[in-house]
Amino acid sequence: MRNAILLLNLLLVTAAWGRLPAFADEPGHLSSPARDQAHSAHALPSDKSGPPPAAAQQDDAAAKTESVAESLPAALQVRQLPPLEEMVTSPFGPRRMPTWLSRRGMVVREHNGVDLRARLGWPVVAYKGGEVIRSGEDGLSGIVVDIRQDDGMTARYAHLEKTLVRKGKKVQRGEKIGIVGCTGRTTGAHLHFGLRDAGGNLVDPLPFLSRAEDVLRPDPDAIPEELAPQSCGPVMRGRNGRPVRPGRSLKELENYSPPPIPGWGENSPK
Repeated sequence: MRNAILLLNLLLVTAAWGRLPAFADEPGHLSSPARDQAHSAHALPSDKSGPPPAAAQQDDAAAKTESVAESLPAALQVRQLPPLEEMVTSPFGPRRMPTWLSRRGMVVREHNGVDLRARLGWPVVAYKGGEVIRSGEDGLSGIVVDIRQDDGMTARYAHLEKTLVRKGKKVQRGEKIGIVGCTGRTTGAHLHFGLRDAGGNLVDPLPFLSRAEDVLRPDPDAIPEELAPQSCGPVMRGRNGRPVRPGRSLKELENYSPPPIPGWGENSPK
């Protein structure tokens, strides 16, 4: 009897041992190696588990920097001049002059430079290095600085409030040479920038400029949120009816007329 019981237990253990592998491989169940492989495949992306490319990291960093800059209060953002094309108030070439600037009414005149909007008191800097060949008043151009550049061209900076250099001085690119003003015949505060080639011929200066900061260097705090035209005050006329520079010929004044700003009308004749 005892032997029969032992034999029965042995048969039961053997049967159970033989079923274990079959149980592990049954549908719906995975053995340990297969289970580990499935877990790994689920946890890691298929071919994107490595670090992002350097370009993607740079793009992300730039986006974050731009986002942070946009979120800064306006008071903390450094103001800059608008793009060059937005600074031009009168380009090179023929233009219609306002009637109030001529006794003959509307006339077409050649503009021998480019006018850039500016504010009174802004520093004017040399476009390129060279020698100052003129510094002072020059008729309708008001107070000017002329520089014969090292490349052979001659640059003019007109309608200044005052000059900061004298004739004969050697200046470097970006050096302060004057202050924006309203001298000469002008409708408002601006900088007239002109260029002549080595042969003395007038050329359009706009293609030579890459940005307004090439000739204007205002302090960021002096740049308004909106760079609107700035009047020079009442236009004073002499006995001949022509405008004169404010403060020059008070005894000859017969009337005052408000300056139309910006006031140059169309830039080219029809």
